[in-house]
Amino acid sequence: MAEQPKSVGVLDSLPDHILCQILSFLPAKEAARTSVLSPRWRFFSNPNLLSLESFRVNDLWVNPDFSYDDDYLRIHGWICAALRRDVKEIVIFSIKKKDDLTSPALLFTSHTLVTLKLKINGVNDVPTNASLPNLKTLHFTFFEFLDGNSVLKLISSCPVLEDFAFIMCWFHKISELNIRSLSLKSLVLRWSFGAGFNSRRGYNAIKINAPNLVYFQYVNGMGEGCTLSEMKSLERAHIEIILMDNEDRERAANLLRGVCNVQSLYLAIEDDSETLFLAPLDPMPAFNSLVELEFRSKYTHDRQRTWIVEFIHRTPNLKTLILDLPSKSEGFESMPTIVPSCLLFQIKQIEIKHFEGEEPTFEMVSYFLKHGSVLEKLIIRDIKVCEEELSAVIEKLLSLPKESKKCEIVTPDYFH
Repeated sequence: MAEQPKSVGVLDSLPDHILCQILSFLPAKEAARTSVLSPRWRFFSNPNLLSLESFRVNDLWVNPDFSYDDDYLRIHGWICAALRRDVKEIVIFSIKKKDDLTSPALLFTSHTLVTLKLKINGVNDVPTNASLPNLKTLHFTFFEFLDGNSVLKLISSCPVLEDFAFIMCWFHKISELNIRSLSLKSLVLRWSFGAGFNSRRGYNAIKINAPNLVYFQYVNGMGEGCTLSEMKSLERAHIEIILMDNEDRERAANLLRGVCNVQSLYLAIEDDSETLFLAPLDPMPAFNSLVELEFRSKYTHDRQRTWIVEFIHRTPNLKTLILDLPSKSEGFESMPTIVPSCLLFQIKQIEIKHFEGEEPTFEMVSYFLKHGSVLEKLIIRDIKVCEEELSAVIEKLLSLPKESKKCEIVTPDYFH
């Protein structure tokens, strides 16, 4: 085998991330040709591992399934090379169980990045000089921040940020998670409900000042209070909460007050405390803009169906109601005698996701049909009864009296 030129040997001794940065300044075809100089250089021109063409189309997707010790610097080098080519979108997906798997500091000082999504299971630090002036999308997943205040400063250094997400993240050195942004249009905050996870979050309260939000998602226990500024532009909200005690109930009511301007609301409540459905709704404001409501609960409660009807008393302009409720054959309170105005004059479509033929749900469906003056469609998505009872259950549903002559009762077509 011919001996390598001395200059190639010197270059070959350089660290991976330095080589990668050097090659990043070459056109893609020229960079690929360098693979003949040394077998080691093939890593840098292999399109499955590093696509230099992708830098020119402003995309870099890193999903490393490499041995950590050998390739950590190489991955960093690729990322830095992409940034030096003015990449606009970077997505890093890595869930390796390494406490020292960190993100390059250069990621947080790019003037060209528009989208940055990082899913890295490890301890990370955001540099104090972080600045992403053109960033519009920023997602963190499984991040553990050494200094929680630094990432909050990062948000403030993104003047055009529109889409932001914290998903299963931990924070050190902060007591309050305070998110402020006038440019934000979408905000996602998702955590696990597990007690072990709760103890590692690192903060005691959440404050959000993002008055121009259009979409808000909050999935969390209510162990921490969540205070929202007025959000007059809010169109959609996705709320999933679990309640453990009376304090959680009060925090949940406060959270719902913060999204009262929403137009479409997905609301999932697991009330382990059994206090929310028993509590009066008098402090709850009116949801005057709400036109679509989806309510889900995994656990049964005697007043659950009654609570829903009481809740829609506060939704005078509701058009669509979707319910995903557990089954229970007895013990439910009767439906309220005072009918919500939205049921009388506004609601045009009601959807029941699961139906097991139990009497309380029959009573609820009958209540909706009896008072739904402008109801156009009542949909039963799934009927869970034995095959021998199915025909009788469907026949009973179709025979229920209806106030609206236009109302169509839609049941699953199991017979075709």
